[in-house]
Amino acid sequence: MGWIATTRNLAKGARSKGKRVYHKVFGPSHKQWKMMKDMLNLLVRDQKMETSLARAKELQQYAEEIVFLAKKNSPYHDGLVESMLTSPEARRILYERMLPRYQDRHFHFSRVVNLWRYRERDTTPMAIIEYIDRPGELRPANPVGAARKQHVAMEFLQTRRGRRKHLGEMQRSGCEFKTRPTFPAKLLALCLRRPSLEPALTCA
Repeated sequence: MGWIATTRNLAKGARSKGKRVYHKVFGPSHKQWKMMKDMLNLLVRDQKMETSLARAKELQQYAEEIVFLAKKNSPYHDGLVESMLTSPEARRILYERMLPRYQDRHFHFSRVVNLWRYRERDTTPMAIIEYIDRPGELRPANPVGAARKQHVAMEFLQTRRGRRKHLGEMQRSGCEFKTRPTFPAKLLALCLRRPSLEPALTCA
């Protein structure tokens, strides 16, 4: 195989990377999609799964896509969701629990965490894939929507790093500097420790 043919195969998209050169597949091609559907069904049902790092990264694109398609709320996209999830229980969890949870989050519904340990039988690196914004997650996710404004305002008032990090976002969200603080007295006593920090913020 020449250089041109090799580069042509390497330039294919993510959907055909199972047939791409240098890509290690997880078994025969006719069994790979069935395995991904079974793993996706277990992930939606349990909201968390421990597997190999390579399979977790491969599964994450389908875990993101299944929520994105369900949020479209059309008969065509509902048919795609039904073709990807194999059990009615997983579809019920997706529509009844996960869609209300992610109504303000447009992407990044899942995370892959490398465990930095290896399986004994074949020394495969292990990882955890999970959906975020749920009780029992490994670490809290960055808030979105109304909770995001409160989180940014708290960090802005508490640390100098937060003021440097979130100044532009506070200005874009319509917050203004005023001479008299409008935050609770306990919060201001905790956050405003120097006279240079006396101006407070009020968000529209």
